[in-house]
Amino acid sequence: MGNITVNLSKIEEVLKKNNFQYVPLKSATPKEFYTAIGTAKSKNKFGPFVTQRTIEEYAQMPFLFLTLDNTAGIAVTSDNNIVSIFNGGERRGVLKTLLPVALKFGGKKLDNYDSAKLSSLYELYGFNPISQVPFDEKFAPEDWNYSRDGEPNIVFWIHNGDAPEDVILNFGNYDVDWDNVHTFKTYDEAEKFRDNMINNC
Repeated sequence: MGNITVNLSKIEEVLKKNNFQYVPLKSATPKEFYTAIGTAKSKNKFGPFVTQRTIEEYAQMPFLFLTLDNTAGIAVTSDNNIVSIFNGGERRGVLKTLLPVALKFGGKKLDNYDSAKLSSLYELYGFNPISQVPFDEKFAPEDWNYSRDGEPNIVFWIHNGDAPEDVILNFGNYDVDWDNVHTFKTYDEAEKFRDNMINNC
């Protein structure tokens, strides 16, 4: 499974036409994905921003993708959540391949610690912030760097529904509304509100 390269000719074509680099991907086994994201987290000072699930959890996800050198990847859960987005290599711009691929394979939503860099990236790809929850030390990663990263909210996003190819064409041209983001006390409440928004569309 992990050696099967993913045929994404249409995404590759559109990326190249817009002068973006296309990064070949392969399907990964749960163990391969778990090992790759663990290695990337250990080498990156911002590793705590990325959640490494268990091998058993990855085994329940229908789509696990890695770059051919295992330095970057993305996963999509059975309920269309985009998770475990990571880039532990020196290659820049890999997200321009990873996120459209996740959308192509059913991704509709994601969440992240609200760093200016991460949130501004997701805005570029047509994701809209829907809800948020304050940082909670009880659930923070053990190696969280409070002096550098503070205590950011966790933001929950919904994709606007554009096709992956259109996302590439419209890259950076999306308007994002932060004024109507709902704040909740718990992660579960914020997540449920976001998911209900998707179900009611």
